[in-house]
Amino acid sequence: MDIRRFRIFQKVAEFQSFTKAAQSLYMTQPAVSKAIHELEEELQTPLFERFPKKVILTPEGMLFLKKVTDLLIHYDDVLQHVAEIHSQYTLRIGSSITIANDVLTTILKDVKKIFPLLSIQVEIASRLVITDKLARQQLDIAFVEGMIDQDIFTCIPFSNYHMKAVAHPNLMKNETISTLSDIAKFPLLLREKGSAIRDVVESCFLMHDIPLHPTWTSTNSTALLKAATEGFGIAFLPEKMVLKKLKNHTLQEIYLKELQLVNTNYIVYLKHKHVNEAMHTLIKLANTLTHK
Repeated sequence: MDIRRFRIFQKVAEFQSFTKAAQSLYMTQPAVSKAIHELEEELQTPLFERFPKKVILTPEGMLFLKKVTDLLIHYDDVLQHVAEIHSQYTLRIGSSITIANDVLTTILKDVKKIFPLLSIQVEIASRLVITDKLARQQLDIAFVEGMIDQDIFTCIPFSNYHMKAVAHPNLMKNETISTLSDIAKFPLLLREKGSAIRDVVESCFLMHDIPLHPTWTSTNSTALLKAATEGFGIAFLPEKMVLKKLKNHTLQEIYLKELQLVNTNYIVYLKHKHVNEAMHTLIKLANTLTHK
């Protein structure tokens, strides 16, 4: 005995027809007849009198219909209550700084349109802090960039971005840069150890056995952008962040063929974690937004 059979029984009673009930439920007529037959066998009593053009409830069927109708009302009420619980709980989201500056607020606005009662908590920090909190189940899902431990986390790539080496034009005046070693001799303005941007930059140089010794270290890319604009050194920053200053020539790009800096952004959550409807929506919106 199950809810599905109860709904089929209710529809047959409503239409007094197996065929019409089947059409209403988008089922075949034999499937409806089989469900009613199984229900009658389980109850060990006939529920319908069968006639050539219609079926009519037996007295037992009438009593059973009242009970079934009450049960389905309560069942649907429980489902609605559960749906409300899902829409009202708190979704804990982590984000690395670069993604938060770029797309996070746009994605979360769209989530709130779909789940207006959903409470959202956001923590913006370095990738290491965010992934540590995910591992401790202090966050449900996160937007992070760079290398992720895929033995622990489910990682869904949703976008990537290019980075550029930039400096004030006066710093590069009369300077010739033809190798990565030439860049390493300048004052370097780098993100903090453990950040995805820092990892990509250091990996590029270490592939050529060139260690980096930054003059400035910051958790804030905007601070490094300001420092580069004021001529304090060479910074490695997301392309989108520096385009305007490159166009108005307050910054100059240092281009080398071997200086290919690309970072991948991921949506991340613990493996085997239940992905609820709000999380599914978050993932879908992130992919939709970044692939427009």
